[in-house]
Amino acid sequence: MAKATFLYSLIFLIITAIETTLYPTYYSLILTMGLIYKRWRVIAIEILIVIISFTFLHILEKEYLFIYTIRAISYINLYFIMSEYVDYNSILYLLGEKGVPLVVGFAYYPLFYRIASEISFNARARKIGFHINKLVLPFVVQMVKVAEDLYVSYTIKLYGKFNGKRNFKPTSVDIILISLSLLLVMINLATEMMMFT
Repeated sequence: MAKATFLYSLIFLIITAIETTLYPTYYSLILTMGLIYKRWRVIAIEILIVIISFTFLHILEKEYLFIYTIRAISYINLYFIMSEYVDYNSILYLLGEKGVPLVVGFAYYPLFYRIASEISFNARARKIGFHINKLVLPFVVQMVKVAEDLYVSYTIKLYGKFNGKRNFKPTSVDIILISLSLLLVMINLATEMMMFT
């Protein structure tokens, strides 16, 4: 699968985050959920959060606060999008060695998701069921192993100067992401104009 470059993904992130902050609409949530469609469990949890939040705020007669739930989930989805779509090499090409912590940060979500999926699959295969004490231990063991690997990689393998080539040519994924963010701008502006007419 083609990946997006960090520079254009960052532009997408900034435009979408600004639109999410400025306009009290649900378009950014729909857009970001659409881009993480493969993570249906995450989307199911987010929809559940939206329903519970709306119900709770409706009971308290504070529906005007519901937009903050939408914004929070949209911001979280932006992190998921960046961690899934960005080519990590492009971060290093653009930022050099300063980009290493960013690569590690983006790599966390897919890694944790994969580990949790594997543990869940193994638990179902061994017919363990949902026994939290039997599921937490393998997860903790894997996290400790990951932490050790990251420490070794960061201090030994990735330490020092990194000189990569800078390539500003957008990929097809870059063009799609930028187009989607500009479409969000146009939809929000059109909605705003319709409200004032």
